[in-house]
Amino acid sequence: MTLPTEKGFMEPPFRKELLQSTSHESDAQLVTPLLPATYRNRHHMVRLVSSDIRAFLNHELDVHRLEKIHSYLWLTGLPTAPRALHYQRLKKRDIVVTEQLDLHCVWSPSRIFIKPLPRWLFSPQFWHHEICGHPHLYQTALGFLLSHVALIEREADYHLAISLHLIPAEITWSGWLEFVEEIVRMSSQSNAFISRPSLISSLEPHVPINPRFYYGELRLGRLNWIYRLVLWKPRGYMSGCTTYGAFLRDNTNSLITLFAYTTIVLSAMQVGLGTQWLQDDYAFGMASYVFSVFSILAPLSAIVFLILVLGTLFVINLLRTLRIRKKRQLQGAGV
Repeated sequence: MTLPTEKGFMEPPFRKELLQSTSHESDAQLVTPLLPATYRNRHHMVRLVSSDIRAFLNHELDVHRLEKIHSYLWLTGLPTAPRALHYQRLKKRDIVVTEQLDLHCVWSPSRIFIKPLPRWLFSPQFWHHEICGHPHLYQTALGFLLSHVALIEREADYHLAISLHLIPAEITWSGWLEFVEEIVRMSSQSNAFISRPSLISSLEPHVPINPRFYYGELRLGRLNWIYRLVLWKPRGYMSGCTTYGAFLRDNTNSLITLFAYTTIVLSAMQVGLGTQWLQDDYAFGMASYVFSVFSILAPLSAIVFLILVLGTLFVINLLRTLRIRKKRQLQGAGV
């Protein structure tokens, strides 16, 4: 691997063609079958990949939602490579396949999202034609590739990846080992990115990768709270509720727990006030009074807040639906 030139061009992080291709095809023909036929852009419109490969790559390698909160990512995960697939199973997490790169290696207590490696990332010719001349695409693609190097560490991880279709089925274990070794060795040749000699031949972020991939696994719950409190996004980073009823059920369960604890405390205080030692205690009596008022106002405030959040989500979704409908009408759709 070499440093970027004045035009921002870099070399592919590997040279070996891991996937078979017919030798009589031209370079341009080699890369086209690696891509899907269509994709959906941010506006939910289906687009042909072949009509604008650059737009497809910008969508496919889009992590701008995490880039916006990069200074807070230390709250959501450690600045290390993600742990291997077999370790995720050991932690009793279901491995869920996603095609959104900004959900890659995002986890909740019961699952972790993993984006499969697309075929075009295994083609050095595709890297040369479509990625190497664009630093941001290059850094994101390389970080994504290195995350899978960490995820598929042992042969057990490789078999998990094959069964979950995280890598193409025709890639063998020995082929993957050669592929990984070449990537790590070539990345270690970029001496300008190496801060310490101990980082040579490692997966530390001494290569030019997107800062998102300085962090491995990101906790979904904390991402949601960062989006709600910092960016004022009521839905958070990724809402687990698909209906308003599910939203009410999830939040009502938390309120029921709070109400149950409040009831226990009030009962204990009532018993305490009936004893000789605490009946005439001014501090305990004042504490009982304050908590009694709190137990009346807190549930009411929580219910009002929950209704306000639900109403806000409804208005946001309604405006979004009307905006998309108006745009489709302008495009001539009969909606």
